[in-house]
Amino acid sequence: MLTLSSATLPRNPPKKSYTVNTYTMRRILHWDGDGFFASIEQAADKRLRNRPLAIGGAKRGIVLSASLEARRYGIRPGTPMQKARRMCPPLVTIPAHFDLYEQFSDQILMLCEQRTPLIEPAGSGAAWLDLTGTENLSGPALAYAHDLRRTVSDWLRVPLTFALATNKTVARIAARMRKPHAPYEIMAGGEAEFLAPLSLRWLPGITHDHADTLEVAGLKRIGDLARAPLDATEMILGRNALKLQRRAQGIDESPVGKPKQSSEPTWRESIEFPEDVWETSRLIASLRALLEPLMQSVRADQMEVRKLTLGLRYTDREESERSLTLPEPTSVEADFYGHLPALLTQAWQRRVRLRALWLKASRAHAPSPQMSLFEPAPTTVNREKEQRLAAAMDSLKRHFGTQSVRRGLADLKQ
Repeated sequence: MLTLSSATLPRNPPKKSYTVNTYTMRRILHWDGDGFFASIEQAADKRLRNRPLAIGGAKRGIVLSASLEARRYGIRPGTPMQKARRMCPPLVTIPAHFDLYEQFSDQILMLCEQRTPLIEPAGSGAAWLDLTGTENLSGPALAYAHDLRRTVSDWLRVPLTFALATNKTVARIAARMRKPHAPYEIMAGGEAEFLAPLSLRWLPGITHDHADTLEVAGLKRIGDLARAPLDATEMILGRNALKLQRRAQGIDESPVGKPKQSSEPTWRESIEFPEDVWETSRLIASLRALLEPLMQSVRADQMEVRKLTLGLRYTDREESERSLTLPEPTSVEADFYGHLPALLTQAWQRRVRLRALWLKASRAHAPSPQMSLFEPAPTTVNREKEQRLAAAMDSLKRHFGTQSVRRGLADLKQ
C-alpha cells in the first residue's frame, strides 16, 4: 500500500502573508474528489488502474466508491455490492482503507495552505477555501483552481472537481453537480437563479424527512422554499427555517475555517461531576449519556466519524486521553457502545477518583450512500434500523427538548 510523505508533493514555495479585504466580494472555492476512494486505490496500486473498481464496506454491503471504469457499467455509490458484481462481471472489489484516504486528503490540504490559511474540510476528500483578497497576491482564483487540480492530478493521480462562488452553500452544490472533472463558476448575483430549479434535496441542512414534508406542502424546488412565507416554513423546519430559507435564496455568510485552527472538524461533549467518582458503572453510564448528544451533533452536521477520544480529569487536576478508531465511519452511537468499557480502562491509568469526563469525535467523512433495501444484507438492515432510530430520536429532541427521549437499557447493553 502506498504511504505518502512530504517528499511526494512539490516543494513548498516561501510563505506568504495573507491580507483579506472584508469589503471585497467573497471568492469561495470548493473542491471535491471524483470517485475519491477508488481513485486513491488506483493511484496506490498500478494493477488497479484502468480496471472497473468498487470500494465496498464490509459491514454495509454497498459500494462506497466506484472508479470511472465501473461507472460506465452503471455502478454508483450506494449500489448493493452483489448487484454491482452482476452488472459488471470483471469488477474488482476491495475493502475500504480509510487511513489511506485521510492521508491523501491531508496532503491535498497541505497544498491548499500554500494559497490561503482559510480552509475548512467537508469530510475526507472535500474542502472549502476562502480565496477572498488573495488574488492581488497570487493571481485569479479561477486560475488557481485549475492549477490546484492539475497539481493534484500530476502528483497524487487523484482527479478533483471544483466550483467557485460567493459562499459555501452555492460552491458545494455547484461542485457536486458537475462531477466528474467539470469546473463551474457561479458569478456574483446569480446564486438564487442557479439554485431555484434544483430539488430541495440538494440544499445542505434539508433532511429526507424535511424534503418529504415540504413536498407534501407543495415546495419541491429550492426556489419554492426561497419564496415561501417564513412563518409557514417554521412549522416544518423549526428554528432553522430562516437559515435554510436564506440558503435557498443564495445567501450564506458562514465563514470558511479560521486561521491557526485545526483543519480537522471535531465535536465534543463533557461532564463535570459534583463530587469525585470511583464507580465504573456510573462512569460508563455517563459516557453513554455523553455519546448521544455527541453523535446527534455529528448527524446534524451531516457527517460520519471514525475516531472517538475519551478524556478524563483526576481529582488532582491531572488529565489523560485515549482514542479508538473504527474501521469504517459511522453516525450512530450504537457502533461505539461496546468499545466504551475498554476505552475507559485504557484512559484511567491511575487508580484515583475522577472529577470530569469528555468525549471527542473526529476523523470526519461525508455520509456514505444508503443501501437499497430490495437486496438487504442482515448487517445492513441492522445499520439502517439504527440510523432510522437515531433520526427519529433527533426529531423528538428537537421538538420536545433534549430530555424528552433516551435510549433504554436494552440499547445501552450493545
